Amino acid sequence: MYKEVVKQAFDKAKHDIPGRSNKTNRSEHISNILLEDYKYQISSRTLRNLYDDSVKKNDKEDISINSNYIQKLCLYLGFENYNEFLKEYPNDLVGSNDQKLLAIIKKNKATLIISVLTIIIVLSVTTFNKQRWMIWDDIQYIEVDFDAEKYSLSQLKIYNQDHIDNFKRVIPDCQTEFFNNDGAVNIWYGKNNSGELEYFTSIAKHPETNKTLREISDYMIKKYICKE
Repeated sequence: MYKEVVKQAFDKAKHDIPGRSNKTNRSEHISNILLEDYKYQISSRTLRNLYDDSVKKNDKEDISINSNYIQKLCLYLGFENYNEFLKEYPNDLVGSNDQKLLAIIKKNKATLIISVLTIIIVLSVTTFNKQRWMIWDDIQYIEVDFDAEKYSLSQLKIYNQDHIDNFKRVIPDCQTEFFNNDGAVNIWYGKNNSGELEYFTSIAKHPETNKTLREISDYMIKKYICKE
């Protein structure tokens, strides 16, 4: 940013002038050097005004300045041009807070990528280890530890408290309460891998086929459960 060039020039003048110096001395020194060494004139008053403007600006603001002034001040600082200055003082030193962050990210891109991947892996492993699991045990779901040697991946399902508490396979008969007093269904059905009808106490997917179960109906009751 341009204001940083101006401030850097005044800092250099402070060290170039023997003994104590003030803003006026420094501006006059810079003006004289630019005229003598680079045949370019910027009045000391103009330099002081630019300096005052630079120190007043916040991180996100820059000064308005003649581009030739910037190039000559960069020469005074020992740089060929403004672009060379930016290489020495990248945006993480001279930019706004947003520019600083962007510059830091660019400079440390590889390290940040590795760090992020490491965090993701650690969190994934931690979450996986804390995850609870269950399997279908013929008539109900039971909680188990994750054991790839003991159970196949198709058997292991993410723990579901509602399924543990309420989902059971039953064998209904004519005495079964298929509906509540308000007509709500108590039994759901579906076919297993062998094509046989099975009945369950809650809506879910069939543990074997993974197909959504259907609500029991009077037709199904009369045809398959209570035929008499």
